[in-house]
Amino acid sequence: MKKDHAIIYNPKAGKKKKTQRDIEYMIKCLNDIGISYKLFETRYPGHAIELAEQCAKDGYRVIGAGGDGTCNEVMNGVINSGTGELVGFIPMGTGNDIPGAIGILPDIKRACEIIHEGHSSKSDIGLAITDAGVKRYFLGIGSQGFDAEVTKRTNEMRKIFKGTKNYIVQVLKTIIIWKNKEIRVMMDGDIHEGPANLIAVANGPSYGGWMYICQKARVNDGIFHVNVVNMKKIRLLKDFNKMYKAKVLPHPDIYEYTSEKVRIEMLNAEADEHYFCQVDGEVLGHVPVNYECIPDGYEFLRPEIDEVAEAFKQKHGRYFWECDYE
Repeated sequence: MKKDHAIIYNPKAGKKKKTQRDIEYMIKCLNDIGISYKLFETRYPGHAIELAEQCAKDGYRVIGAGGDGTCNEVMNGVINSGTGELVGFIPMGTGNDIPGAIGILPDIKRACEIIHEGHSSKSDIGLAITDAGVKRYFLGIGSQGFDAEVTKRTNEMRKIFKGTKNYIVQVLKTIIIWKNKEIRVMMDGDIHEGPANLIAVANGPSYGGWMYICQKARVNDGIFHVNVVNMKKIRLLKDFNKMYKAKVLPHPDIYEYTSEKVRIEMLNAEADEHYFCQVDGEVLGHVPVNYECIPDGYEFLRPEIDEVAEAFKQKHGRYFWECDYE
């Protein structure tokens, strides 16, 4: 008898022992709640895309269980299937910003309850296409420059350093050698040219484990929030903690724009220079890259209210998108 949900999980989403405990707990929660499901295990990068596409074609609601990489792959696989099947997430990684973009807290039991409740609605999604032909949909943030370089190094060093420690180590290593590049950002009504640490093209508000680099971005406003950052290295390190509390904006060294379409390229690039780009933690290559915001682009299983926003407000006394420009 066919099950209702395909649970695609990554056995290597975080630290080995914790990941195994999380998988066992997820299975217990699914069974206790009474969800009809079949498990599918990923074995290599990109496998979740293949599994999700086939599962959607087989008529499953498809659930990504793992970190942001797994969630992004599952979303891309289902969209590529052209079936319109619902997508859901069970956060089990170190970041979990992608489920967070649609209001899902990093709580395995609650995520399973959301699947069982069956509420769904559409969200904006982003589409990134590099000039080299790499194409990827995303829910969170597309970024290029310093943070994309950190993401690339973090992904490469996963076997040596784990979780948040890995990210922090790579931030410190990268900032020592980093040099700002001259870039051009072309948007619907604006062009920004000049040096930059990074450019964030945000559909959702956070990345890197709840760092609110674009705290005003929402997945239901039909537009990207584009922040161009040009800070000195010491200031960049100093302001990292402000991002976790969504207090970085307004900032004298962050230029804020909104746009439905964005193109990013380097100015006067040397042959050996690269400015990498990434979406949802997946490195696509280097710029030039084009972004497009797709309003109400796909339908997801999600809570009826944004539980991430409500939890943030309970902790900090305000919503993360509220900025003081007085």
